[in-house]
Amino acid sequence: MTDSVQTQGQAAGAQAEDSLLDQVMAQTRMAPADEGYDIAKQGVAAFIAELLQSTSDAPQVNKSVVDRMIVELDRKIGSQVDEILHDRGFQELESAWRGLKLLVDRTDFRENIKLDVLHATKAELLEDFEFAPELSQSGLYQHVYAAEYGQFGGEPVAGIIGHYDFSPSTPDIKLLQFTAAVGAMAHAPFLSSVAPSFFGIDSFEELPNIKDFKAIFEGPKYARWRSLRESEDARYLGLTAPRFLLRMPYDPVENPVKSFNYRETVNENHEHYLWGNTAYLLAERLTDSFAKYRWCPNIIGPQSGGAVENLPVHTYEALGQLQAKIPTEVLVTDRREFEMAEEASSR
Repeated sequence: MTDSVQTQGQAAGAQAEDSLLDQVMAQTRMAPADEGYDIAKQGVAAFIAELLQSTSDAPQVNKSVVDRMIVELDRKIGSQVDEILHDRGFQELESAWRGLKLLVDRTDFRENIKLDVLHATKAELLEDFEFAPELSQSGLYQHVYAAEYGQFGGEPVAGIIGHYDFSPSTPDIKLLQFTAAVGAMAHAPFLSSVAPSFFGIDSFEELPNIKDFKAIFEGPKYARWRSLRESEDARYLGLTAPRFLLRMPYDPVENPVKSFNYRETVNENHEHYLWGNTAYLLAERLTDSFAKYRWCPNIIGPQSGGAVENLPVHTYEALGQLQAKIPTEVLVTDRREFEMAEEASSR
């Protein structure tokens, strides 16, 4: 009789454990076919079995010790998340999607505006141009011109935004020549950005330290760039710099995450911030101008539609004082802006 009762109790306990296990696994939103499902289920089952064990002599839980363990667990998880968020490949991916989201969020689609998203790396886009027998048979031309501008009833493309950063290298200048040519045919300017190497520096933080801007672009490395500037198609090419701050570092108060108590560690490291392509901001000014005036010229100057507002500003304490990280990588003076425009605009 005793053995029967004990067996029934064990069976009931096992059923309760299985039922609870199923409920917990259902909350994970993992399917049995997902990779890692079996391992996760084994771990949860072992944890539940430990909880269901009847141990009347178990010591009482010390709340302060548990709280310290939770804090330490959050710290270790946060350290791992830091490594992921600050990985260059992940940053490029997050920057691309957040930049696109910013443009979508700030575009009034009720004002006859449409955004088409094309996935193509610089290498893929250049390969498409080079393998096409002629420019009019390239994929970008077919999408921008032939399918829209070049046929009755089509919807002309107003601009092409490239989530790229260009250098003065031969492949990059060649790609700019191709995209500018397509833009000229379709009357749709190609807008993108440049990398620090375009100015012969490793980081945009060095931009204010350049002594002679004109001398940089007179070198032999920029011969192709000078040739492009002198072409008629260059009027349909727009390049931006430097980058801008896309989001605040995660913080329990200023920018919290929902899952756990996480404070992103940037340690004043410039590259640990998430920077965005300023071509998205230029595109946002274009859509705003079109929504208000049905034309896109009101994009220049703080009083004429060129001001970009509501960008994040990160404040932090350093050396006992409150510091601020401005929304752009560096502060560009009027003089430096003029020099950049002089050496980058078409002639």
